[in-house]
Amino acid sequence: MKFSEQWLRTWVNPEVSREELVARLSMVGLEVDAVEAVAGSFSGVVVGEVVSTEPHPDADKLRVCQVSNGRETFQVVCGAPNVRSGLKVPFAQVGAVLPGDFKIKKAKLRGVESHGMLCSEAELKISDDHGGLMELADNAPAGQDLRAYLGLDDVSIEIGLTPNRGDCLSIAGLAREVGAIYGASVCEPAIGQNPVATDDLRPVEVSAPHACPRYLGRVLRDVDVSRLTPLWMVERLRRSGIRSIDAVVDITNYVMLELGQPLHAFDLKQIEGGIRVRMATEGESLVLLDGQKVSLRPDTLVIADHRRPLAIAGIMGGEDSGIAADTKDLFLECAFFDPIALAGKARSYGLHTDASHRYERGVDPELARRAMERATELLLDVVGGAAGPVVEVASEAHLPKPAPITLRGERIDQMLGLEMDRAQVESMLASLGFGVSECAEDSWQVDVPSHRFDVTLEVDLIEELGRLYGYDKLPTRYPQARLAPESSQEAQADLAALRQVLVDRGYQEAITYSFIDPKLFELFTPGVAPLELANPISADMSAMRASLWPGLVKALQYNLNRQQARVRLFEAGLRFVGQL
Repeated sequence: MKFSEQWLRTWVNPEVSREELVARLSMVGLEVDAVEAVAGSFSGVVVGEVVSTEPHPDADKLRVCQVSNGRETFQVVCGAPNVRSGLKVPFAQVGAVLPGDFKIKKAKLRGVESHGMLCSEAELKISDDHGGLMELADNAPAGQDLRAYLGLDDVSIEIGLTPNRGDCLSIAGLAREVGAIYGASVCEPAIGQNPVATDDLRPVEVSAPHACPRYLGRVLRDVDVSRLTPLWMVERLRRSGIRSIDAVVDITNYVMLELGQPLHAFDLKQIEGGIRVRMATEGESLVLLDGQKVSLRPDTLVIADHRRPLAIAGIMGGEDSGIAADTKDLFLECAFFDPIALAGKARSYGLHTDASHRYERGVDPELARRAMERATELLLDVVGGAAGPVVEVASEAHLPKPAPITLRGERIDQMLGLEMDRAQVESMLASLGFGVSECAEDSWQVDVPSHRFDVTLEVDLIEELGRLYGYDKLPTRYPQARLAPESSQEAQADLAALRQVLVDRGYQEAITYSFIDPKLFELFTPGVAPLELANPISADMSAMRASLWPGLVKALQYNLNRQQARVRLFEAGLRFVGQL
């Protein structure tokens, strides 16, 4: 998860330094992998307005521009292909210093004086885009310092999350954690119900409720997809590692980053009839948004209309139903897909998307309605249009329902090694969204919020308390045990002793994978059904070994192929046997 520090601090802003915040995130289990400046180091660059342009008298590819900084007008020679009158651009004035300690001076280009430089994103180390000048919004105030205008005194923080913490794949989730760490208030954007201005809708059928327990859809009429995405949104996306595409796609990506709920928008005119959420049928194919054509398997959940599949559910949409320049009406979808149903599906098609990354780890099953309203609000603000009613299909029987957990004070003290204040216990859990109520003396009943699908046991709650209290503050105690020597059995050999004997005889211990190719399994254990992994790393590592021989033989083959004439290997390990 990559995000902007400034964006996070609009949600929650503890009075701590950047260094302290980064260190504390790592200490609570949200390990920070990288902290990078969102732009290079530069000064003296302001918002400039190109007042006029004319051809250079001695160079076909250069233009002589008159550029205003809001107070004065300067002559600047520029060779960018997109320079034009009325354009707002970064203007490095004489005396400015660009990244790499490059100082701007008055110069002559082919005999024409140039008082400054118009800049691309690459020249300011904002991105690698050097195809033309960086275009700013039409309402950008000429003369304002560019760093202040774009908020470039910011960093992108990248967090390496463990697979169980899908709730932190959003600004909302991270803000909740930071608020709990520092006891700071979290300011969420107000999300209300958008007015319904049209009765248009598309019927929705869900024939695979086990894989899609909740699906929401909404029609938006008369949108203008030619409108530009607001600069503040483009910047937040860029600093989170997502490239701006168009206003509709940008808004769905923005809500995904903000709340953690993936969404997708279809071109309404490409949908025939209604929406059907179903498993793919044999022989169906789909051309994806990236141009790749895939043959769908029957175990793949798809979003389809009454004629054809439109998208691989939770992974990627189809090219034919995507947003185009002539799109006038949208169908906005938002769903909860079961993580098990989607596990490994993206990888099996050679894909990995931001949506699949979240769905495979788990998305809050109660989040879809809020995300739909948030995305609708932003779409109406940016591309206009009229919103229809939300169509929702939900299967309560298949939606996850977290069971309450009994938490004992005695167990907390035993596992953490200290007596924690009971009011502090309640405060910590409540700050993470848990519902806490006393059910007996020195024990609580804890209701798990829908976004914490990884918490199912009492020890999980105690781990949360330990995280927030601070692993570095927990007392260190040495384990105590009564030990008695065991009598030696001459009829039995200790495994460590056997290992030493083999090493003494010139053997080397090998440790091979426990999961192997099913073809190797059949060769070495014919007639035995292997234990197969539900979510294997790859197709040739999908069966659990019933013998140590396959791994040793592969290791032997590897060494012989590299001219190792004398290979002596042994291994001690587990084998996995199902029903013989």
